[in-house]
Amino acid sequence: MDPTQPADRIFEGGTLLTMNERQPSAQAVALQGGRILAVGTRHEVFAFQGPDTEVVSMRGGTMIPAIVDDDTSPENVEQEPQGTLEPGQRANFVVLNGNPLTVTPRAREELRVMHVVKDGQSLYMADTEAAREDAPIFGEDLFLDESGWLV
Repeated sequence: MDPTQPADRIFEGGTLLTMNERQPSAQAVALQGGRILAVGTRHEVFAFQGPDTEVVSMRGGTMIPAIVDDDTSPENVEQEPQGTLEPGQRANFVVLNGNPLTVTPRAREELRVMHVVKDGQSLYMADTEAAREDAPIFGEDLFLDESGWLV
């Protein structure tokens, strides 16, 4: 990790589930050019903040790796890890308004998507403090495969 390369964007203010056994969770993630530049504590990641870096609050939500692809269907997803949130990986993830791994099954069905990022670019972002009523719903529009990836 080279802090002389400023991040395009930093996400912080929530839970990051990395799906990386060596570092299962983190406080912040920095993106640059569609890839993850740094994952770690706020202190470690904010070392990559430059004057033009956009800082995005996850508003207490949970970030998990995602396959963001219109052609992907549940039947076609391999049941093995597809990737992690770690430096060098493509920046494909979703921020939910809760943690699908710790809430009750009933509450999991009501989770809403707050932010979707594909290749470092925002595809969707809820425009209010709480995810909008018309936001995609975890359990209807999205599902978590066995590897922990949101599809």
